[in-house]
Amino acid sequence: MMHSRIDAYEQAAADHMDPAAFAYVAGGAGAEVTLRRNAGAWVDVTLRSRVLRDMTGFSTACALPGLDLGFPCLIAPMAFQRLAHPEGEAAMALAAAAQGAGMVLSCQTSVAPEQVAIAPFWFQLYLQPDPAATRALAARALAADATALVVTLDAPLNGIRNREIAAGFALPDGVRPVMLDALPPVPSPEGDAIAGLLARAPTWADLAALCAESPVPVLAKGVLTPEDAALAIRAGCAGLIVSNHGGRVLDGLPATAHALPAIRAALPGVPVLVDGGIRSGDDMLRALALGADAVLVGRPAFYALALGGAAQVSACLRRLRDEFSVAMGLMGLRSVGEIGPDCLFTCPST
Repeated sequence: MMHSRIDAYEQAAADHMDPAAFAYVAGGAGAEVTLRRNAGAWVDVTLRSRVLRDMTGFSTACALPGLDLGFPCLIAPMAFQRLAHPEGEAAMALAAAAQGAGMVLSCQTSVAPEQVAIAPFWFQLYLQPDPAATRALAARALAADATALVVTLDAPLNGIRNREIAAGFALPDGVRPVMLDALPPVPSPEGDAIAGLLARAPTWADLAALCAESPVPVLAKGVLTPEDAALAIRAGCAGLIVSNHGGRVLDGLPATAHALPAIRAALPGVPVLVDGGIRSGDDMLRALALGADAVLVGRPAFYALALGGAAQVSACLRRLRDEFSVAMGLMGLRSVGEIGPDCLFTCPST
């Protein structure tokens, strides 16, 4: 698998991982329409290359709130990475640091953040029903060198993931959300469980309260419309991540490639990232041309972790970085800052 195509990792991991764990990672909500739509949308974006340009000083480096990266890529927040490898998130973070990528540590990490803090990282946060619990999670992550908080907004409920249900997935012994151990138990809702969960779901006021208290930048993840993007910035967020949760929450949502341009147009100058279906360095370049400042990569890195720990994730990220570098060079682009709409012949239809 060394230096293989990024999309080749999925089939190799399917043959290697526990089938139920693979179903948990690979599966999406409902009929998995959004899951498939994410990856397919990027390849519909046609690049517009230029030739014979002065390429002196070529660099793929970029800066984001609290992070200086070798190329504009972060590991997306993914729960329970010890399902893939005993070293879990610690191995993932080591590989990301080795290749100049960023790391967004999941709120449901299976390794303590203190063991992951190889380099500055972002911490993904779910707003808890008790604000004190939210503050406790953030404080522990910040003490371990998190330089920003990424608040996931689009999952007040779990999506119904048919592949995972059919596989009978359950967390194995020894894999648990270690950050949640110290939090007080949340009482089970009385009556209708879904109605009870929704009654406790966070609001824009809860996000604004976190932003007002946070000593580091807060980014809103799970935004798909300009209206919600504007509300997030009004609440105090320093940036956005355009995301449909990897197709894992609500089926039938647009591909993130389709949602990104309108959000960028509505909020010029605001840091905007995107995830969902990035499977090549060409996809990364397309995402930046559509308005993203960086991308997040999820499942391929998880599959690489299952196939060989930190070394295989490092190889996966190196392939992605090399592909992105070659794509930039062949497009006649010297820096990430030169990537924009004029790099495209067409944009995907909305």
